Amino acid sequence: MSLVKNAIYLAWSDTKARYKTSVIGPFWPTLSNVLGVLCLGLVWGHLLKQDMDTFIPQLTVGLIVWQLIAGVLTDGPSTFTRHGAMIRNVAMPSWFFAVRALSKHLINLLHNVIIIVGVMWYYQVPLTANTWLLVPGLLLVTLNLYWLLHGLGLAGARFRDIELLINSLVPLLFFISPVIYRADSLPAALNVVWLNPFSYMIEAVRTPLLGGTPPVLTWAVLVGMLLVGSSLTWLYQRKQGKNLAFWV
Repeated sequence: MSLVKNAIYLAWSDTKARYKTSVIGPFWPTLSNVLGVLCLGLVWGHLLKQDMDTFIPQLTVGLIVWQLIAGVLTDGPSTFTRHGAMIRNVAMPSWFFAVRALSKHLINLLHNVIIIVGVMWYYQVPLTANTWLLVPGLLLVTLNLYWLLHGLGLAGARFRDIELLINSLVPLLFFISPVIYRADSLPAALNVVWLNPFSYMIEAVRTPLLGGTPPVLTWAVLVGMLLVGSSLTWLYQRKQGKNLAFWV
């Protein structure tokens, strides 16, 4: 438990150090998100002929959850390589670095909560019993992002091309993920979006916040991803983890 606390503390220290000489500090990304929501909302809302009272809250939550996912994806392959000196010289479990990296992105998510609260209040999105489904949804998303980050870190340390590949795929994944639009609003011919696992992560958080109940399939996919992904990551760590110090 002490190692977990240390990992979270270091993540918080990394965040403070990054904005040490800044006036508003870590709220710069928050301000950027506000501008992003306004610009995307005005453009895509009119292009898609959406009701702004429902489109803006939907876009806000989708964009912020996507930033969490995209941050983990782009950060994952370098999770261990950027701490190569420490890994080579200090006996630390690999999960420590994964928890530290994930905590940094969760801290950024907490800063963005103020945007969600403000948008929900302005557009009078009611709190219902379904809103509490956000808790298990966010927990499943966090656990899935942990094994994904850990696995990408191991793969990225072994094969440096993984980082370049992920950076190339993330922009494409944005367009095939229900960030701007709702997956259930697409015609049947475009239901291929559900083949994207990140669609379930976004909907597991967004649907409760908007007062809905995520489909059973959403929970089933996230639990299945957690079991399979965690098992594969654990097996790879157990088999190849001893070589991590040589890879970095």
